[in-house]
Amino acid sequence: MRGRRFALGVLGTVAVIAAAPSRAAHASGFLIYDLSGEALGRASAVSAGTTEPAAVWFNPAALSFMGGTSVSVGGVLVSARSRFSPAAGGEDTSSKRGNFLLPTIFAHSALTDRIAVGMGVFTAFGIGIAWPDNWVGREAAIGASLQTVDLNPTVAVRLHPTFSLGAGFNAVRGVVDFNTGLPELVGGNVRLVGGTWGYGVNVAALYRPLPERLHFALTYRSRVKLDFSGQADFDPNPEFVRMLPDQPGTATITLPDIITAGVMWRPLPALSLGFDVNVVRWSSYDQVDIRFQSAPARTLRPSGSDTFTLRAGADYALPQCPGLHLRAGVIYDRSAIADANRGPGLPDANRIDGALGVGYRYGRYKADLGYLLVYFLEAKATTGREGPEGTYHSMAHLLGLTLAATWGVP
Repeated sequence: MRGRRFALGVLGTVAVIAAAPSRAAHASGFLIYDLSGEALGRASAVSAGTTEPAAVWFNPAALSFMGGTSVSVGGVLVSARSRFSPAAGGEDTSSKRGNFLLPTIFAHSALTDRIAVGMGVFTAFGIGIAWPDNWVGREAAIGASLQTVDLNPTVAVRLHPTFSLGAGFNAVRGVVDFNTGLPELVGGNVRLVGGTWGYGVNVAALYRPLPERLHFALTYRSRVKLDFSGQADFDPNPEFVRMLPDQPGTATITLPDIITAGVMWRPLPALSLGFDVNVVRWSSYDQVDIRFQSAPARTLRPSGSDTFTLRAGADYALPQCPGLHLRAGVIYDRSAIADANRGPGLPDANRIDGALGVGYRYGRYKADLGYLLVYFLEAKATTGREGPEGTYHSMAHLLGLTLAATWGVP
């Protein structure tokens, strides 16, 4: 009971976190899938084998197999930077290095031996990049950021000793911040800041034909439409101030559906292997309509396409040191943006990632640390339609730490 009361106390902070203003992230990327230190060290190939409270995100159907009550708190530190080389030659331009922290809270509790509930507060989507004010692509983007906070209550029901279903509801708070240069004749820039709420659902299944040896998972998270409204701050040259006053503005972004299929295989008692495939329906990120009360509208057309991510990870429990786990993994992530539509607001590219991690459990307490190197392959912008023609080079580092406690489980 003490553990369950503590879990409810942690979940009581959810409303406070959700009401707090979101801060813009400054790193290349959109979907931030790796939301725990343990999963991060295994390249997040954990949908069929997760046993931590972050199962609320990775696969809520797993909650009904976990028993007891558990809580985890932590965060993922992201550091990223991009560099642009113009096709016509000239000096490269680097974005400002972005460093930001994504805090997470997850909790779960078994109501019966077959039913469990869970709750998560986390950030899973974020666009963010900032370029110098006077760079060659200023009329496409000086800065672009999207920060979200997701509240995700879930429930899981074990229908059979080897099979469970889970479902949840997502309430997403989003804040957007676009800063672009006005045409050279007008000078200056315009910045739009706005916020909104969006809603979605998630469902999941977990099948364990050989419990703790062979598992299969399937999860789905629905798209979420965010209709932002806020204030546009125009800062043109003095002669245009009366023509372009500050005024209300709107923008619309649709977060994509995510479908994940996973397998967990334990060839040895101490070794767990995971393989996940994420299918992300980036076709929902077709265009971003930015509209103002009286100024001309602007439409960004990234024309995203559905894509996939391959993940493979391993967890090895050292027999010589009970409680100590070593982890590693690799990721291949396909770009969702074609060369013809690539712009400085989201210089997406194919990615190859490498992960390392370590974890230690002592009694009911557990600590996990994971590191992920995200290497973006060379990405070209070929048409000048969404920004200057040239080549983008990017790299990011993710460091995740999670502290967890469990009650009611031997």
